[in-house]
Amino acid sequence: MKNLLPFLAPAMLLAACHAGPRTNNSDAVPPPDAPVTDTVPSDSLVTPGKSAGKFILGADAGPQLSRMGRPDSGDAAMGKALAIWKANGYETALYTERNMGVDDTARIRMFRTTLPGYGTSGKAGPGSALADLARSFTLTQTAWYPEGADTVRVLTAPEGISFEVNQKMFCTGLILHAPGADPSSSYLPFHPGAVKPAAVKQP
Repeated sequence: MKNLLPFLAPAMLLAACHAGPRTNNSDAVPPPDAPVTDTVPSDSLVTPGKSAGKFILGADAGPQLSRMGRPDSGDAAMGKALAIWKANGYETALYTERNMGVDDTARIRMFRTTLPGYGTSGKAGPGSALADLARSFTLTQTAWYPEGADTVRVLTAPEGISFEVNQKMFCTGLILHAPGADPSSSYLPFHPGAVKPAAVKQP
C-alpha cells in the first residue's frame, strides 16, 4: 500500500464525487445504460489465481481458442504463445505455455481483458476506481507502460490478479495469473514496452 499513497488521495476524491468519467476506452467505464446487477455473471466472474469465466489457469487452452476464433494478433516462441482478440475498442488476450517434449498441450497461464463486466465477486475489474481496488486487495506496482498520452500502472495482488490503472485512477484492464506471479515478467508479456519500477524512475 505504501507505493499507492500518491494515488489514493485523488482517487478517494474522484470516487466520492463521481462513479467514473464517461469517456473513451482508455477509461474503460461501462456505458450509462449497462445493466446493474448484484452479482457478476459466472461467464465473466474472475477468481484470482484460478479462473476468469471459462478461462481456467492450467487448463487446456484448445477449447477456448476454438471458441474465440482466429486472433487479431499474437506471438509465439519456445512453446509459449500470446493470442489477442480485439472488438469494439476492447481487447482480450490469452497467454499459453507448452512443456515441449513432455506435455504438448497448450495450457492457460494468464488471461487479460479490458472488457467492462469482467470482475471479481467484489466487482473489482475494468471500470473500478483505484480506491475500490485498494479496499479489496493489497496492491504493489509491478510495472508501468505508456498508452498514448496516458501512463498505465500495473498493480499486482498476491492472490493472483493484476489491475491496469490509468492516470485518472480507474482500472482499464485486469490480468489473471498464478498467485504470487508478476505478469510483466513472462517470456511474452502483454505489454512488451512495460517498464518495471526498479529499472527506471516513475513518471
